[in-house]
Amino acid sequence: EYTIYGTEFLVQKQFRHFYTWLSYTWNNNKYDFKDFNPSSFPNNLELRHTINCAATYEWKSLKFALGGKWFTGRPETIPLSNDPVYNTPGYPEISYATPNDDNIENFFQVNFSALYSLKLKKMATLQMGISILNVLNKKNIINRYYRINDETDLIEVVNTYSVERTPNAMVRLKF
Repeated sequence: EYTIYGTEFLVQKQFRHFYTWLSYTWNNNKYDFKDFNPSSFPNNLELRHTINCAATYEWKSLKFALGGKWFTGRPETIPLSNDPVYNTPGYPEISYATPNDDNIENFFQVNFSALYSLKLKKMATLQMGISILNVLNKKNIINRYYRINDETDLIEVVNTYSVERTPNAMVRLKF
């Protein structure tokens, strides 16, 4: 069985040329397997707590936005030891602890964008924008797993990271 419980809270405010919002999400994702021990444990993709916020400011033909997101790290199942076990001679295996009993590090990212709109004719608008993902260039781990290195027969950690600081640019002609 698979069960999800959760809630979300959202606050928005707009005044003059300023718009802002903040959201908080809590969820509890559980697997339940009658024949497993333990029978209940968190889903691999569970993000227990998530906070998102953003602020946008418009001034004449310019629009600026700054936003951030933070969430708790996903569950992970860690090895019982740094050394593999040999249940079958010559074939190393990983002996794991309780399923999803630990979590990878929390995630935090700040993003920025700016957009300029220029009216060209009655029916055409040129928009130019820039954005920067991960402004602080935080090295966030978004997934982790373990494997046996074929050359050394040792357990190694494999991390998947979010994007580094990433600039983007765009040009859009609306007509």
